[in-house]
Amino acid sequence: MPSYVFEVATERGTERYPFTLDDDRALGPQITQVLEELRQRGVILKGGGDDELAAFWGGGELDLTRRAAEQAMSPARPIELRMRQRSAPARTQPADATLPKGVLASAAWGYAGAFAAWVIISRWTDTGAVITDYVRLDQATMLTLGALVGASALAGMALRQRRSVPLGFLIGLCLASAGAGIAASLALLLPAVVSPRGFIVARVLGWALCGGLAAALLSLYGAVMDLRGSAESLALGLVAGAVAGVVFTLPGPSDLWQAVAFMAFGSGVAVAACAPALWHAAAIVEWAGGRRRAGVLSLREWPVPDRGAVALAASRLAWHDGRVALHPAPSGASVDGLAVTQPVYLSEGPLSLDGVSYRLRVRADA
Repeated sequence: MPSYVFEVATERGTERYPFTLDDDRALGPQITQVLEELRQRGVILKGGGDDELAAFWGGGELDLTRRAAEQAMSPARPIELRMRQRSAPARTQPADATLPKGVLASAAWGYAGAFAAWVIISRWTDTGAVITDYVRLDQATMLTLGALVGASALAGMALRQRRSVPLGFLIGLCLASAGAGIAASLALLLPAVVSPRGFIVARVLGWALCGGLAAALLSLYGAVMDLRGSAESLALGLVAGAVAGVVFTLPGPSDLWQAVAFMAFGSGVAVAACAPALWHAAAIVEWAGGRRRAGVLSLREWPVPDRGAVALAASRLAWHDGRVALHPAPSGASVDGLAVTQPVYLSEGPLSLDGVSYRLRVRADA
């Protein structure tokens, strides 16, 4: 890899340091690493708390999202690094309208919880002394399925946001059990249904209520109070529960339909509980430290709400005036190699915070 000379604008003046760059990799992550190494040497770029990093080569500004080879760079000229006044908050690139990865990850976690519930319930072979009719069977199934789906969904959310996974599992277990328990208790108030059509309607309504209440309660975990998001979680959960109730009533192989209903309920309720906070977020911050594409277990993702804040490392991120603002910890933070002690605005794209690489994406509906 070629070695470039970096001319760094510091409080002491312009200083020169050699670093190697990979011509076939994007410049952003590599320059972030250069800044981190400079910071460890005690070299801090000159600039204000609201300034942003700019890199220049051959008299022109470099595009940090592209590779050195794409910009015809060579070690014959130095790379200049300096801070400059941040431009107005006008968008420099199209808003990101892609579906956050956490939505699909939520579906997978809900599926896993539903599968665990299906394994447990499929082993119920002799329950005649306890479960004497279909209503009580649905009640026991609602409680078991709702609890495990909720526990799995919030455990997955806690993992994605680097929170306590056991605590997320326990809170999910309690919240979803409460929602499912309310739906199961209301089933006791229903009068005895004698017609097959009446039983089908009652079952679908019961499962819809179970999914809606479970999703609405789960959506409250770790989120800013948002009536729109909670209402959306309730509506989506009602749909997921109703679909499961309809599948439960289909004639034919009951074991097959039960498995399908469980998976539909689990994935649907988990998405209903977790997804609105993601697709309504003003911005998404994703950990970019892995070499491979993030999967269900390796994904780390934080939604920045349009009001309130989200914790990231020791700092907090908040949406302000159409941009993402970072509020550092009392001891300060390192942002793209610059030591900051006051709130600063962040640019879209690669982000280095306290030596950890992230990627910031602003959402389309922000």
